[in-house]
Amino acid sequence: MTTATCDYNHGNPGIIGGGMLADDFVMLPAIFWNSAMPPGMRNWGQGAKDFMRHAYQRVVQVKGPVHEIPSPTCKVSIDPVVRDRFGLPVVRLEGQAHQATVRSANFMLDRAKDWLHAAGAEQVWGAPAVPRLSGGQHQAGTCRMGDDPRNSVTDGYGRVWGHDNLFVSDAALHPTNGGFNPVLTVMALAFRNADHIAGAV
Repeated sequence: MTTATCDYNHGNPGIIGGGMLADDFVMLPAIFWNSAMPPGMRNWGQGAKDFMRHAYQRVVQVKGPVHEIPSPTCKVSIDPVVRDRFGLPVVRLEGQAHQATVRSANFMLDRAKDWLHAAGAEQVWGAPAVPRLSGGQHQAGTCRMGDDPRNSVTDGYGRVWGHDNLFVSDAALHPTNGGFNPVLTVMALAFRNADHIAGAV
């Protein structure tokens, strides 16, 4: 990424949270072919090949994570029936994005389109967000930290309630990531938790 804005991370009327927008990475040709064609264009045949030849180096993506709203209907559990090839139970993801998250994502899509139009783009497209299971990247949650074992998995330092020597130090602790990629927060929590563990030894 080379250009980004944080203008829409907070203070958006009618929207909870917001997000960061940035030009995204250059797509591999196969990914471009599969997911970046304009609406209505088939990704096969001479028309698609001609579009690739002309547009591959002329298409830019503008996108970014949005502040996802936690929902009690979204959870990770152990599947009671399905097992992996080692005979271990697999996890099961349940739920879908909160309606407020869908509103935020569609608001940010409109801001991304505004940005591209202002930059002089000849054609702008993007698919509106729909309520679906959020399971792509930058996932957070499942081991939420807190002050009360009745509604959290770990304490404020990532120690699993009821276990003196079991700690979590990744994005699983986050109730939500906010409107940014979570890597710096993950690193900060890991260093903070490590200092706490080292001090307790």
